[in-house]
Amino acid sequence: MTTDRRAAILAAAADLIRERGIATVRTRDVTARAGVGIGLLNHYFRWGELRAQAAAVALSAEIDRVVPDAPSPERQLDLFLQSAFGAQADPLWRLWIEITDLAMTDPDMAQAAREAAEGIRDALASILADGADRQLWRCAAPRDAALRILAFHDGLVGFVLTGLPPVDRAEAAKHLERFVALELGLPVS
Repeated sequence: MTTDRRAAILAAAADLIRERGIATVRTRDVTARAGVGIGLLNHYFRWGELRAQAAAVALSAEIDRVVPDAPSPERQLDLFLQSAFGAQADPLWRLWIEITDLAMTDPDMAQAAREAAEGIRDALASILADGADRQLWRCAAPRDAALRILAFHDGLVGFVLTGLPPVDRAEAAKHLERFVALELGLPVS
């Protein structure tokens, strides 16, 4: 029962964060959604801890929504590239920006951001290693390649969002596809 209530509080907070963003969610919103009192919320969590854990859960759900699992590393990489700059990625981008912004001053959020970033990097590295093992591409250092690909992606996201320099989504997607092809020794189109 204890873990059920704790899990319900965390799930309610994560759902609210996905729906509205981190900054607008308050303890009273979470308690109302979870159907618990403030005392129970405070029994299981400090607010900063709950907010950070819920943000990590929400981020993971957004990543899974945007880039679902696929049966092969080649298909998984294709899904990543196809979804990287689609409108369906906007909630993911907003959430990641909010988490990293808060991480600069909030130690709980900084820890959640570090863990999320490592998880994303590990997941991409696993795809790259699996594809290299199957001889679909070359990748001698999957974690390093994953870091470069994610850094390139995130830089392009910044360009798309700010328009500085002006890069539209289709152009960003082409740059990322080319970068990944070069990184993995694939033919460049």
